Amino acid sequence: MTPLRLLLAPLALSFAMAAVGVSAYGQDPGWKPPGTEEAAAVDRANATIDRVYQQLMQKLDAQGQKSLKEAQRAWIKWRDAEADLIARVGGAVGGSGFRVDFSNALTQLIQQRTEVLQGYLKDAGDEQR
Repeated sequence: MTPLRLLLAPLALSFAMAAVGVSAYGQDPGWKPPGTEEAAAVDRANATIDRVYQQLMQKLDAQGQKSLKEAQRAWIKWRDAEADLIARVGGAVGGSGFRVDFSNALTQLIQQRTEVLQGYLKDAGDEQR
């Protein structure tokens, strides 16, 4: 093999890999670290619960708002501890497996709490009629 071919071979290989969607480092350019999708699900669940929480706050008087705020703060502490427990009981001990299990548990707990807050919102709306 000529010296020019030796120099051009890696370049040709790089172009071939790019053509099939593999980076020069051997990774798919669309690759995402484990837990990325689960973290996005947590963000979506948080956006929903925040919206419902704000709607409920608008329906409550000052004392009701204070009670809701205190309840929500206590729930957040419980939620985090519960998600940790769920992930560990499920066998996750650390790393990406833990992040995935923890995020999945958070999403589930947030969705459950959102349903509870939606129930309060419905009840608060019924009382105003």
